[in-house]
Amino acid sequence: MLERLLHHYAEAGLSATAEALFPANRLGAPDYRTTELVARMLSYLQLLPARQRRLLLSLFALVELAAPLLLAGFGRFSRLPVERRERAVRRWRSSSVLPLRLVGDALKASTTMMYMSHPAALAYVGSHRGCGEAGAAPGANVS
Repeated sequence: MLERLLHHYAEAGLSATAEALFPANRLGAPDYRTTELVARMLSYLQLLPARQRRLLLSLFALVELAAPLLLAGFGRFSRLPVERRERAVRRWRSSSVLPLRLVGDALKASTTMMYMSHPAALAYVGSHRGCGEAGAAPGANVS
């Protein structure tokens, strides 16, 4: 029941965060759409134990619904301009207020993990193989 309630808001918060942190760009880096970040994260969440899944759903739902408190403004996080969302996450990550810093770091860490696990992102940073794959670097620990 709780998960169903959180899911809608969490998906909106996740999409808004992904767009802000991995936007379309002119650098050639893959964006959140190219890496299918939102769909892949939602699939990943289904693989997690219930407690961890609810924790991540709560994180993204919190950001979506508590934006007026976290940003001293009005409206949901997903309705803010992309630039404002990006600045908000950066500000939270550098905050001297521990709970804000934890929220910002959790958003960045969880979305970066999913972004960097996509082949297009790996290729962009020059890594064409994952750990333990055939052809891994000599001496690499693949066990």
